[in-house]
Amino acid sequence: MSLLRDAHAMIRTYSTTWYEPVVSMPPGLNEATTCAYLLMRGIDEIEDHPDLDGTTKARLLEGVAQIWQTRYTQADFSSLFREHTAVLPEVSLRLGEWSALAPPGIRPRVVETFIAMAERMADWARHDFAIHTENDLNRYTYAVSGTLVLLLSDLWAWHDNTRTNRTHGIAYGRALQSANILIDQATDASRGVDFWPDGWQADDMLRYVRTELTPATAYVDALPPGPARTFCAEPLTRYRHTLAPN
Repeated sequence: MSLLRDAHAMIRTYSTTWYEPVVSMPPGLNEATTCAYLLMRGIDEIEDHPDLDGTTKARLLEGVAQIWQTRYTQADFSSLFREHTAVLPEVSLRLGEWSALAPPGIRPRVVETFIAMAERMADWARHDFAIHTENDLNRYTYAVSGTLVLLLSDLWAWHDNTRTNRTHGIAYGRALQSANILIDQATDASRGVDFWPDGWQADDMLRYVRTELTPATAYVDALPPGPARTFCAEPLTRYRHTLAPN
């Protein structure tokens, strides 16, 4: 399938962490996780775009969420993005195509996740990603990563009836997202973005990550051998090694 090949190639350009877990998934789950990754990346690239102001980001993200609530086609996204095709990356411009990758039986659940995520991202963009307290950080990591892991838990159940602890799943998402925030601090600062609560130093963020890593590890350890464990275990292991004391 040429669209799936395009989609896998697109994932590879963005992530060494998630490429192998996605392409290793069996048929059906492969298309669903490919779709999920690219919808997440497509809206994330709008949220993070260095040349768009917060108001424009919010308008585009809300527009994406609204389109997904209709009987949409790729043309609807092309119309929304018309004034920004020169600056938006391909992964965002092709959101309508990526949406079609998930099998019909689970597609509404996948799209529902990213409607909610795009709306939350729009709110954060409109308020310049103002994170002042640990509760703000909790809300942000839930919005952009915890929500995604709740979807993954539904995908595992849909595929082979694998059941998960969803509270631990949210911690898994928070752990990975906050680890990214810690690792990417200099890069984020260079583009004028600060996801750190007021007054926090590296030790504070590391404490936050490690607090979430305990239930995140429980989430993965409870998964039976199979696609879900294959998908989730390696990224967690990578982050644990990256953050391990020297």
